[in-house]
Amino acid sequence: MASSLVFRQLLRHRLPWHPENPKLQVLLTPFCIKLVRPGKPQPPDTLQFRIPMEMGKQELKIYLEELYNIPVADIRVRIQMGRRARNWQNRMYWKEEDHKVAYVVMRDGQTFEFPDILAKKEEKTEIEKMENEMYEKEAVKQREATQRGGINTWF
Repeated sequence: MASSLVFRQLLRHRLPWHPENPKLQVLLTPFCIKLVRPGKPQPPDTLQFRIPMEMGKQELKIYLEELYNIPVADIRVRIQMGRRARNWQNRMYWKEEDHKVAYVVMRDGQTFEFPDILAKKEEKTEIEKMENEMYEKEAVKQREATQRGGINTWF
């Protein structure tokens, strides 16, 4: 119940209310933040988020502490300009929207490391080995059958 009261502070606009309706409770915020991998190396206790332009430092701190239980020591924010692009065929220019980047420093010695999703696979299974052998044999057959132009014998 207390967390829904805290999120009420995060809303910039008033929700519609009528006397017959029950009291409105905000369970989730209207903001969406994204944890991104930093372009330059950062200390292990620093996280980089892409947040909406309307969100401030205090709102981000409440968001992280209440929703995700991340102890926040410091927040630094900068505005990243959107990329400019041009269509060379009809000579149109456009600019992507700007976005806000927040650097959050965690307290209590907590660290974060991105998981290695693309780690090397373990040993191949027997089925995969058999498939690879079959493909190699077929490639050798096609190389040897030059008079047929790479067409299989079943034609």
